[in-house]
Amino acid sequence: MKINIDNRIAEFIGGLGENIYIVGGYVRNALCGYKCTDVDIAGPIPAQGLKLPPRAVMTTVNHRMGTAQIVLDDIKLEYTPFRVEVYNEGGEHTPSQVYFTTDLNADASRRDFTCNAIYYDVKRDEIIDPLGGVKDCEAKLLRGCNKRVFESDGLRLLRLVRLAAQLGFKIEGETAMSAKANGALLNDITTERKRTELDKILYADTTNGIDGAQYRGLRLLKQLDLWKNLIPELAECDGLAQPEAFHKYDVMEHSFRCVRYVAPMTNLRLAALLHDVGKAYSFKNFGNFHGHEKCSEIQARVIMNRLRYPKDITEQVARLCALHMYDMRGDTREAKVRVFVAKNYDILDKLVELIRADRQATGMISAEETMLPHRFERVMKEMTDEGVPILKRSLKISGKDLADMGFEGEAISAALEFLWRECVINKNNNNSVWLRKMADRLPRVIVQE
Repeated sequence: MKINIDNRIAEFIGGLGENIYIVGGYVRNALCGYKCTDVDIAGPIPAQGLKLPPRAVMTTVNHRMGTAQIVLDDIKLEYTPFRVEVYNEGGEHTPSQVYFTTDLNADASRRDFTCNAIYYDVKRDEIIDPLGGVKDCEAKLLRGCNKRVFESDGLRLLRLVRLAAQLGFKIEGETAMSAKANGALLNDITTERKRTELDKILYADTTNGIDGAQYRGLRLLKQLDLWKNLIPELAECDGLAQPEAFHKYDVMEHSFRCVRYVAPMTNLRLAALLHDVGKAYSFKNFGNFHGHEKCSEIQARVIMNRLRYPKDITEQVARLCALHMYDMRGDTREAKVRVFVAKNYDILDKLVELIRADRQATGMISAEETMLPHRFERVMKEMTDEGVPILKRSLKISGKDLADMGFEGEAISAALEFLWRECVINKNNNNSVWLRKMADRLPRVIVQE
């Protein structure tokens, strides 16, 4: 069986020594007709024993695992010597003991899924398939390499779901049952690793162009009962009914569908997943969903801090959760909407996209209806055409001007905020004469009580 591989890469790997194999995702994707990217290679010798050409550079990635990165011009490979791993009780990602071996079968058995345990000998143009991974690729099936595949590494629970979504694979029955039985092992995995896998699931459709892959991934996490160990706040939304006049689905399914319909914009799908996560808290404590967007904002911050998302991402997602219900009925005064749009211009495109997906995910509104022009878009265009000062620095008066007029400390920022709002509402106010005249009426000092 022939694997298509770039001639330069094949020549490079072929020159590294005998019995050096391409293994893992590259071989799997080649067999499945998907794009091949990262090239992982493995063999029975330590990295130092490879025959590198003069220009090649090797750096050790992990001394304990024997992993090394090899770079030749624009070619990057990651080499791992055959090894056997021993794990302690629990599902920690890092093995307690590592033994190097020359046995390919032993190396295959320590891997996660059979489709990732297929070895390709470049020199001999030969596939070595000790665990039946080729047949599973043909059947589009994810099967564990051994019965303790998750017990040895709890992160594989999320990798299982992510790969199933990205590849369009089904999960073999025993493997699925084992995953469901071992969900608690996620508690032993670092939050950063869980966050990384969740992000990949949320954008699974962009990996191989499989429509709805992200939605299927979220559904698989539910079917395998993994949400309670990943985002327990979202697990509480499972089965939480919503008013039938406005929603066809419970809160969890609605959230999944919101992710399904929203565009793959940066950070937006996380906001779609969490935009209603506060409904469970709201219903439990207040008996209704009124003001749930504020609860969702708070819950989103708690969840994202726990998963250690960067502060800027947390801030943006929390804002989107907090704002997604603003002017839902379309009856807010135009002046207030103009100020709202100006204050949130930096995320307005994402907010409108979220609102559209949220509406479609109710099951009551068609995709065509959601694509009608949104009020926020109209107002933003009007203000742009008018030359409204969206940013405070576009005002015809500055903080220095106010300081020269005798304003001090917080009074400067308060005055700028007031003047900016007046100019957003009426573009004609943005002239130095009117601004200075209005500023004269404002307090120059704010006294703290």
